[in-house]
Amino acid sequence: MKYIRPARGASLQSTGRRTRRRFGVLRARRRGVSEVVATIILLAMTVVLFGSIFAWVTSFPTPAPQNVTQFSANFVLTTSGNAVAGLQITHLAGPSVPGSTQVYLKSAYHPSAPEFANPITAAAYLPNPNVWNLGQTFNYSFPLAEQPVLPDNITILLVANGQLIYSTILPGTTIAVPPNFVATGISPANPAVGAAFTVTAVVSGNTGGATVYVTLSNIPGLSGAYPHAVAMTYSGATNRWTFVVPSGHTNANGTYYAFVNVTNSLGQAATAGVAVTLVSSGGSGSSATLSVAVLMTPQPPTLPQTSSYFAAVVTYLGSGQNLALSVEFWANQTPGSVGMPHPWATLSQSFTALSNLQISGPSTETVYSTPQPSFSNWVFNSSVLVSAAGTVATVGSAAGSTSFSTANLAQGIVQTNPKIATLSHSCSGSACPFLNDTVWNNWTTAFTFQGTIYVNTTGGANKNTYTITNQTVAVGGHTTVSGPGATTRWKPSTNYGNVIVVTILRVWVGTTIVGYIYDTYSPLNVT
Repeated sequence: MKYIRPARGASLQSTGRRTRRRFGVLRARRRGVSEVVATIILLAMTVVLFGSIFAWVTSFPTPAPQNVTQFSANFVLTTSGNAVAGLQITHLAGPSVPGSTQVYLKSAYHPSAPEFANPITAAAYLPNPNVWNLGQTFNYSFPLAEQPVLPDNITILLVANGQLIYSTILPGTTIAVPPNFVATGISPANPAVGAAFTVTAVVSGNTGGATVYVTLSNIPGLSGAYPHAVAMTYSGATNRWTFVVPSGHTNANGTYYAFVNVTNSLGQAATAGVAVTLVSSGGSGSSATLSVAVLMTPQPPTLPQTSSYFAAVVTYLGSGQNLALSVEFWANQTPGSVGMPHPWATLSQSFTALSNLQISGPSTETVYSTPQPSFSNWVFNSSVLVSAAGTVATVGSAAGSTSFSTANLAQGIVQTNPKIATLSHSCSGSACPFLNDTVWNNWTTAFTFQGTIYVNTTGGANKNTYTITNQTVAVGGHTTVSGPGATTRWKPSTNYGNVIVVTILRVWVGTTIVGYIYDTYSPLNVT
């Protein structure tokens, strides 16, 4: 057989294809996925992961839109102050709201009263019924038979398009807030014996236009000139009551007390003491030499507490050395209402004088009283005047005082039920009133009260005294008692004058008296 050799080109080409094919197979077996495919896979994983997170986050509930509308609300009280005559709500800031906005009222003490049963549509009480614009006021007057009785905490809710846009709680006031002396003093601070000085007083609360009086008969030399209380003069520019004691009357140095008092048309009264320190004219006991400031720890006191301390800061600017110093503390409560015949005698504390002390001038000494465990027992719901007198041998005496008021955490209201202003002494059945007394507990613990309800008239007839036995009031709650009895109506014995109902209640926590409630009711006229 004859051998035929293939052509050169054909042999090489055939061989190359076989070789490349063999190498390609080997390379495919050795390599992974290409770079392009890997990138696509990574992007796909990223998209899937982000989508999962996005779906999870967007599943959260959408928060309610934030309220940007602001309002201001207030009550309009009746003339007597024992009920709410109307309601005013002013649009202060934010976008306009529709006139269809609903005004809801919720009572803390009278939740089932008819005036709180249904919402009030704002449109009927706005200048423009379609929209409540910025600066416009919603004015609503309660029907006479549905005026909310005070005290009460009333919540106001504004709802527009199903969304709450405003809420607030307005605390109702008590019937006729009693007067209270917030500041008293004299000018100059330490007048010389025989010199003129001015007594000043600032009063808050319901004075009803009554005049403030000052009693000066305790000051040597003034008992003859002013044997009885004298009227002070009011200045609307300074909101102060003043009385000028002319020169030539006082005749002895030392620290004495004047007393200011006021009684409003409802019989509610307030009394406060005014320290008057007289110094020898030209002597060493001048105000520039000796002064006393008074502090209390803690101030105002927390209630109830086990003890309180008083501190007298005695400043002596003279040059005497190792002079004997004595300090005396005392405190007086201002009851704030009629009913206590001698409040300064029964609700005051005088503490043992601190002696065997020394002071060298010029210097300042702080002298602390002994602890007073029972002091906080009667500062609850009242105002208190704390005083101190410091005496330095061969120099003289000086006095100072401080006053404060504690929170009204227990409230009491006396009123007739039904509400009666005038009644006949021959009344019968429902024409005669109950004498109800309601006590509210705004404190943080339950308390118990007991006391007395007095009924009297300006002429002395129709006298009655009722004892209120222990009643417990829960936190945030209230209870009502009646003087004659829960099912007994009061009937006057004679047709004489204006009837005044006075309540004095003692408030207890456990076995400790933590305060008093004073209140009066006097619109009853017996014909």
